[in-house]
Amino acid sequence: MHALRSLAVAVTTMLVSSAPLMAQSAPSASDVIAKYVAAIGGKDAVMKITSLKQTSTMQLPAMGITAEVEAYQAAPNKMASKSSIPGIGEMLQGTNGEIAWDANPMQGPRLLADKELAQTLEGADFYGNLLYPAERFTKMANLGLADFNGESCYKIQLVRKDSGRESMQYFSVATGLMVGAETTQESQMGSMTISSTMSDYKSFGGVKFPMKSEVNMGPNKMVMTINNVVINGAPATAFDVPDAVKPLIKK
Repeated sequence: MHALRSLAVAVTTMLVSSAPLMAQSAPSASDVIAKYVAAIGGKDAVMKITSLKQTSTMQLPAMGITAEVEAYQAAPNKMASKSSIPGIGEMLQGTNGEIAWDANPMQGPRLLADKELAQTLEGADFYGNLLYPAERFTKMANLGLADFNGESCYKIQLVRKDSGRESMQYFSVATGLMVGAETTQESQMGSMTISSTMSDYKSFGGVKFPMKSEVNMGPNKMVMTINNVVINGAPATAFDVPDAVKPLIKK
């Protein structure tokens, strides 16, 4: 899911509610996270997964573009995605846990650095992004009840320890599942505000994943529909540095 979200930022770059305070009896942020982990299947089920392969369909409605996407993730901190956009060509993004890359026909290959590198490595934090362990964050706070996409949610503020990046995650009061997120992501065009919605959860290997997500970046909208999830299905070669990127690595 996090690899696809990073892909959304790359596509946009290339193509150029406040809530009331809760009563003291309200659940803590850690309680909300614990309910979420239970709702997706529980920590034990998650820890049995060491990698994922996702095949998805990406749509950019405003541009009339539809593309097929393969995304891979693996513990502890690897991810990669590949998509072929009609009339444009193949896009590659990923990290092997040490370096991160972005390659597309319009901008060419490049290595990510500084904030882009930091956020990509965080996005590849396999268990961290499924379980939200407290040690990954300097702040976890329940800001109160909020309406997100017509659903009553707990609005949870999270600040990552490594990058300092802040995000707001929305967890359904009724189901405990995450239904939305808001954050800022770095790109070649600078900081971009991103709002995402997640829905249509389905279980694979005893763990629920959202099969549909909508990512909004300003006026741009991307819809990702996951067609299949293969548990422990990512080959080690999926995270090899692409040939086009290799000459950029300093020996």
